[in-house]
This record gives sequence, structure tokens and C-alpha cells, in this order.
Amino acid sequence: PRGTSSVGTHVRDAACYVCWAFARAFEPAVMAAHVDELAQGLLVQVVFDREVNCRRAASAAFQENVGRQGNFPDGIDIVTHADYFAVGNRTHAYLHIARYLGDFALYRRPLLEHLLHVKSRHWDEQIRLLAAQSAARLPPPDEGGGG
Repeated sequence: PRGTSSVGTHVRDAACYVCWAFARAFEPAVMAAHVDELAQGLLVQVVFDREVNCRRAASAAFQENVGRQGNFPDGIDIVTHADYFAVGNRTHAYLHIARYLGDFALYRRPLLEHLLHVKSRHWDEQIRLLAAQSAARLPPPDEGGGG
């Protein structure tokens, strides 16, 4: 059981910084085997983190990797929809940006699984409500999409 305060914000923010640093530290060939999983994890944070600084840090890390690695699936399209300013509003991130990301098959299942297994049990009631609304807007995991 948690209290009424956020837990682990500084750890999630630091993890995004590490992911941002990966883009600068490693050549694309070195990162290639990890790109899909890294992109999925970052985008879950981009849209579903409770804290704006963590959503923005994840967005910056994703954008840096798209720009420097050049091999993040659908990266340019996603960066234009999930930039630093767009993710500033939590409701917009949950209901609109997440819906956009759900059209990409690579990201759909991780988004849904995070909502169902993590956010549906979140200590903040508003997060649980947003998670339910977001899950209802996402396409089923096996449905084809725009991505």
C-alpha cells in the first residue's frame, strides 16, 4: 500500500536519462537488437507516466534515439505527435497520444498490457480512471492498424 505521494519519480526520470544517453553513446549497429524493446518501454512512459517530468523525459529520450539511432520503428511519425509539449497534459497523453500509438502494431500490446497490469492497480484513482478510458480507446492487440 502506498500513501498519497508519488513513488520512484526520480528513478524513472533517471532511467529516461540513461536511455537518452544510449543514443549518444552507442552506434546504431550496437543498439539494433534492443531498439524495439527500448522504443516500447519509452513510449509506455511517454503516455502513461503520472508525472509530467517523466513523460517529458521519456519523450526526449525517444526523440534523441530517433534522431541519432535512425532505426526506431515509425520514429519520425511518432515524434511529431508525442513531443515535449504534447505530453505535458496527462489526459491528452492517455486519451489521444496513446490512441495514436495504438495504431502501430509494435506498440499496441505493450501499451495495453501496461494499462491492464500496472495502471489498473495504480494508487491514484485518477490514473485508474484514465487507464480504463485509454484501454477502451485502443484497438485490440491483434487488430491491424496504421503502423
